[in-house]
Amino acid sequence: MKRQVGQPVDPSYDSVLHQKQQLLSQAVQEKWQVLQNTIQVYVIQAIRKSGDKLGNSSDRNFTATVAEEIFHETVEEAFKIADKFDPNRLAHPWLLGIAAKKVQRWQRQQTQQNQRITPIAELPLVRKLKQQNSESLSEEEILGILNKSSNSSDPEMLEYLLSLVNDGYREVLKLAFVDGLDGEFLAAALGITQGAAYTKKHRAIAQLRQAYAQGNKSSEEGR
Repeated sequence: MKRQVGQPVDPSYDSVLHQKQQLLSQAVQEKWQVLQNTIQVYVIQAIRKSGDKLGNSSDRNFTATVAEEIFHETVEEAFKIADKFDPNRLAHPWLLGIAAKKVQRWQRQQTQQNQRITPIAELPLVRKLKQQNSESLSEEEILGILNKSSNSSDPEMLEYLLSLVNDGYREVLKLAFVDGLDGEFLAAALGITQGAAYTKKHRAIAQLRQAYAQGNKSSEEGR
């Protein structure tokens, strides 16, 4: 429909930017599985390059969780910088370029995190825990360790566990296990929906499970 003469135009509306955002949105909807699978390959390559010090490259659940998180970060970043996208080019490679930088950032963060971690064998409470193979450590077992440490008089164990995950996941674990928040209360504290809070909590537990198991494995190999 043609705009009537004299009809006001929103000065903030940018038709070119809107077109770019639409093209990116369409690419994400059509190619999300391909994008996420490719990001997972990037993550696996980064882990292997580190000699599996960033996690277990064979653990598809772990790498898929990391890839999914990076995929969402990539989409968010893409819409923020959509003005830089050339609509005459394919969106798929452009999105993967952003994702590759996100994976590199994740790799740096994990490396720095590993350098700050106190060796697991040096912690008093850890010595008392049953040594387990990294492949057999279940989510229930890591939850048990979290609950035990959050109710313990020894703060070192809880501090150690929280140091294994990135800042965003550290926050959700603190709220869930130290402050005892769950459901709508956890969502309100995080400022996100209840479904998103549930997903973030379980991603945090998955990352902690992997990092804790890797710490156990590294400590045993260093003996």
